[in-house]
Amino acid sequence: MPKINNTHIAERIQELIDKMESGEEFETKKDKTLLDEVQQQALKDALAHQQQLKKTHKRPKTQAEKDAIGWKDIREVRIEFYKKVLDDLKGSALDDIKELQRQRELKAAKIYLDAYFKAEDGNSRESAGNIALTRAGFSNDNPRTEKRDKEVWDMEEAIKKQLKATMTKEEREQLELVREQEKLERKGLKERKR
Repeated sequence: MPKINNTHIAERIQELIDKMESGEEFETKKDKTLLDEVQQQALKDALAHQQQLKKTHKRPKTQAEKDAIGWKDIREVRIEFYKKVLDDLKGSALDDIKELQRQRELKAAKIYLDAYFKAEDGNSRESAGNIALTRAGFSNDNPRTEKRDKEVWDMEEAIKKQLKATMTKEEREQLELVREQEKLERKGLKERKR
């Protein structure tokens, strides 16, 4: 099972809070997976404080009495504690994402450099590094760049259509001659490379 990072923990804590608020049973072993050692100790202290209140006071009969002495059910203590933890995690979400990105970049750099320096003579070192990155699941695809490129290509196409519409007959003939010449030059280059 993959390792849980802080971005996953926030989602799981929210699910646990929702379950506890709806009255479902909760597993106390979730404390170890979702909380770090300091948070686990703080939760134990909060629960121990409630146990101490139950030993020293009789069960309050009204909500006002409960509020006066700080009396809460175990479920209420857990919900309140997990909400505090969730708020802390949401506050540090950007830092967590930056750290994950840094780790990902370090891993990609290590893979690339290992393949780069292990490349045999006759093989392109850059190509070996890029192949290793692709095999490891790192791609150079950037959806934002692809979206921007598509927008630029669409604008270029619109400009070309507009220019063609305003061209005279002589200009169109000149354009066709230029394209034929370029085609012949490309064909000639291909034949020379063989």
